[in-house]
Amino acid sequence: MSEASLLKTQVVTLRVPNELKSRLEQQAKSQGVSLNNLANYLLTTQLSQLETLSGIEQRLRGRNLNDLKQKIAFLLNKVPHNPDLPEWDRL
Repeated sequence: MSEASLLKTQVVTLRVPNELKSRLEQQAKSQGVSLNNLANYLLTTQLSQLETLSGIEQRLRGRNLNDLKQKIAFLLNKVPHNPDLPEWDRL
C-alpha cells in the first residue's frame, strides 16, 4: 500500500448508543487523543485481531485436532523446567 493511499480518508457515519459514545469520549479525553483517533485505533486493532483469527482458523481447517495437541505437547516438553519461575508465569 502506498503512502499516498494511506493518507486518503473517508467520512463514515456510525450510529452508536449514547452510552457508548460517552464512554468513547471519556477514554479519548483520558488518553489525550481525539475521538476520531481513538475510534481509528480501536477499529484497527479489533480488525487486525479478527483477521488474525480468521487466518488461523483457515490454516487449521481440515487438520486433526489430536495431531495438533500431540505436536503442541511435544514442543512444550522441550521447554526446560525452571523452578525459579514466578507462580503467575507457570503453566
